[in-house]
Amino acid sequence: MLLDGAPVNSCVLLAAQADGSDIMTLEALSAGRDLHPLQKAFVETGAIQCGYCTPAQLLAAWWLLRRNPNPTEAEVRAALAGVLCRCTGYVRPVQAIMRAAAALRGEEVPPLEPVRQAIPAPPDLFGPDAPPLDEVPPDLGPPVWGGPRVVTQAPPQRVIAPAEAGRAPTSVVGKPEPKVDAVKLAQGRPAFTDDFEMRGMLYGALLTSPHAHARIIDIDTSEAKALPGVHAVLTYRDVPRVIYASGGQSWPNPPPWDQVSLDNKVRHVGDRVAVVAAETPEIAEEALRRIHVEYEALPPVLTIEAALAEGAPIIHDEPDAVNIYNPRRNIAAHNEATLGDAATAWAEADRIIEGAFHVHQVQQASIEPHVCITYWDEDDRLVVRTSTQVPFHVRRMLAPLIGLPVKRIRVIKPRIGGGFGGKQEMLLEDLCAHLTLATGRPVRMEWTRALMFTSARSRHEQIIRFKTGVKNDGTITGMEMTVLGNTGAYGTHGLTVQTVTGLRGLSTSQCALSPLLHRHCVHDPPGRGGVSRIRRAARPLRA
Repeated sequence: MLLDGAPVNSCVLLAAQADGSDIMTLEALSAGRDLHPLQKAFVETGAIQCGYCTPAQLLAAWWLLRRNPNPTEAEVRAALAGVLCRCTGYVRPVQAIMRAAAALRGEEVPPLEPVRQAIPAPPDLFGPDAPPLDEVPPDLGPPVWGGPRVVTQAPPQRVIAPAEAGRAPTSVVGKPEPKVDAVKLAQGRPAFTDDFEMRGMLYGALLTSPHAHARIIDIDTSEAKALPGVHAVLTYRDVPRVIYASGGQSWPNPPPWDQVSLDNKVRHVGDRVAVVAAETPEIAEEALRRIHVEYEALPPVLTIEAALAEGAPIIHDEPDAVNIYNPRRNIAAHNEATLGDAATAWAEADRIIEGAFHVHQVQQASIEPHVCITYWDEDDRLVVRTSTQVPFHVRRMLAPLIGLPVKRIRVIKPRIGGGFGGKQEMLLEDLCAHLTLATGRPVRMEWTRALMFTSARSRHEQIIRFKTGVKNDGTITGMEMTVLGNTGAYGTHGLTVQTVTGLRGLSTSQCALSPLLHRHCVHDPPGRGGVSRIRRAARPLRA
């Protein structure tokens, strides 16, 4: 927002700091259905992705153009520097601001046209000795050396096919098309989960584990329940124990099913311990401080290698888990596939190249955190308004956890402020629903940025080993790929992510005999929130 005409980060501004000041939000930029030139430019250029940070970008741009009607691209980028954007890479917003600036100066701004010319590869893409692309004969000619022991060929230049003679021009295909919801996002309308309030809404909060691996010996909630304004405190003693997998995938969910809403064992720092619902967020946080938990700390498992080691602590020793591949070795899932004959592939190779690669864990860092609101509607259905990428999976997975048929659950997925795969999990919807069932009141839960790192999911860490057999002319005779993946404390998405890794890692290269030997195992030792360990291996596909 703009405070006395200057941009400020509203999320860290205290109300007392704004007392007596003039405040401008995006709603003041245009009146009614008319759009400001800046808003029009954002819609036209496709500068709006998830739209969560669009209001801040527009206000920062408006502030800039008021001070400098003819900014350089560097000045535009500097004006946007205080706005975190996870989706756009800032290229389109900068383009939109430059176009709007020209329009506000009264200049004629040409309409946007799709890119129609071919985009050539960099001349040195295939090595310092590669000839220019226009010198490569139509049949690609002989292989071109791109460095020591590496041989490849320059591909033909990609050219968009010209329109056929006499063919009628298209109206949509090949032309820029504005997002269907771009206008409402450009105007800052209430499009997201948290842009919604209900009378009598309570606020949920989560108590998390300080231990990477521990058993709950005792938990005392009496002091928290006695706090005025607290309406519910739930632990593993208060909700049914129903085994499930939180990954939003096809039915039946791929194994393992190794989670319950609240458990008497914690498996990573940030794991669920208890939830409360109170009249204000402050009361809810105070209630968490009044819950007293006695833990029996257990040995943690913090690396893939430690999880696989003989005698490693067993993370999932519960008897009711479903289809953990090998719980005693912390292997959540395993997959192996072979195509062709490996011995022949290696025998025909002039060279065999092997290497190991490490892909670190990544938090998706969507600007909008996980947030959910649950309530009963007028038809006695439980409504779940949540920032999710998988609304129908959430509905299906939630039903057995709260004891309602699917037809009595309605999941509303508003515009989400970024997901990147991290919101393909059901992470707080079941907790929020349990609190609404316990209180009969609407409940809102939101992960803080800290909880996003400790209690949400993340992209899996992987150790990938490749073995490739090649002939001197560059022909690949065989490939083998082994993947060890870290799915964290729970095996969610472990089987599918590692399978896709193997398929994509092998199918991108053509193989002569191509034995495809693809196996993957998913390990689930505990670690920081959402950490995962996984393992698997594979070889290439037939050409």
